[in-house]
Amino acid sequence: MYIISEREDGTWQVKKEKSKRAKKLCSSKIEAINYCQEKGYEFKVEVNIGETKVKVGGKKYIVIGIILILLILIFVALLFLNYKKIIHLDFLDKISEQIFNREEQDDNKEKPNNMTGITYEDFQVHFLELGNESTGDSVYIKAGETDILIDAGSERNSASHIADYLEQYVTDNKLEYVIATHGDSDHISGFVGNKSGNSYTGILYNYEVDNFIMNELTNKTTNIYEDFLTAISYIEDNGANIMYAADCFNNENGAKSTFILDETNNITMDILYNKYYFEESEDENNYSVCTMFNYNEHHYMLTGDLELEGEEALADYYDGSTLEKTLPHVDLFKAGHHGSKTSSNLCLLEKITPDIVCVCCCAGNEEYTDNYQNDFPTQEFINRVAKYTDQIYVTTMYDKEKEEAVSFNGTIIVSCNGSETAISASNNLTKLKDSDWFNQEIYVKDGKYADSSIPGAIKVPQRVWPSA
Repeated sequence: MYIISEREDGTWQVKKEKSKRAKKLCSSKIEAINYCQEKGYEFKVEVNIGETKVKVGGKKYIVIGIILILLILIFVALLFLNYKKIIHLDFLDKISEQIFNREEQDDNKEKPNNMTGITYEDFQVHFLELGNESTGDSVYIKAGETDILIDAGSERNSASHIADYLEQYVTDNKLEYVIATHGDSDHISGFVGNKSGNSYTGILYNYEVDNFIMNELTNKTTNIYEDFLTAISYIEDNGANIMYAADCFNNENGAKSTFILDETNNITMDILYNKYYFEESEDENNYSVCTMFNYNEHHYMLTGDLELEGEEALADYYDGSTLEKTLPHVDLFKAGHHGSKTSSNLCLLEKITPDIVCVCCCAGNEEYTDNYQNDFPTQEFINRVAKYTDQIYVTTMYDKEKEEAVSFNGTIIVSCNGSETAISASNNLTKLKDSDWFNQEIYVKDGKYADSSIPGAIKVPQRVWPSA
């Protein structure tokens, strides 16, 4: 028996009775019911009546009986009580909508192979909000029954936010694959977490890890990186298989360049080439482990914080001379380096021509710069990506009045059923170019945010969408 119920964020879940893990997340109750009927599941729909939850059976003859009983009760109430307020006709409408599967017109459909407001079950990429105003990455990937986590930023206190999110999906407390793209704190702090007594709250201390992939090369000597290495030693002592990206790419020392994540659906993960697996860079970002996830003809690319030098080398390697050295068109590209002006360059974009670009950042936060144009996501990044798509989505933004992080699109989920790619989000699906943040006018002076009363301050748009 499966239970269909509404979640706090307004989405609907299909969950096996007494199971903690959702079998499927859907954008609407109609989609959830259709899914159960397609799968042949026996199901009940959980409906809220005041503060009471009632499960309505999925068998049509039971449903019809319920409707008849409700109609009789309404008739009796009208006949004897003549008091309109006790009858909630909107509740009846909700029940009938669930029962008879009225089809909803999806006004947000933008492309035949890119569905909005839907989450498919087979393969999912989740770009997580991290619970603070600091920019950072943490990406959870579900491939069938395989759980993958790429990075765990942005701060140590993000560990609890990541863990709370993973709890919905990782019911066996095991991550089959964990990848640390590189050693910057905004990508690894949540792996360690805060110290609590003699232990740490981080992800690596609280989940069983089967395989851990990282770049052996780094410039980092920070305290958080030392704590990170200690955490890796901890999981290795507890049975984790530690693999380096160079070995993966070369298929050496027991590591592989291609991992089968879901054999039934032919979902795989490739460790892509990066010349900085093999030689040193002055920029830690260039050490990023780069991955491509594949499901039939659909591809999803993540390159960490790879900078121009790394992207140029990657694009040069994949020159199209052989099938193995050809980058495909991708359904999804995770914006390089949080949408900075130094990543997501045309040398790479022209090869992958992405449909969707997701940016893990806190938009407008002056965390790294006092030049408003260099705040993530930057105008230069937007100019380059706009040549290929307007489907740019951002996790978080900085509210200057509240002086705190708030949801932009929220946690973004890109998913695939083998034939279509879909996108959904916990807050909204407003494109970056259509957002209030993008289109607001601000006052600046000498490239910095300024109050309107300051002499010489001029009003400019926050960001501009290229006309050509």
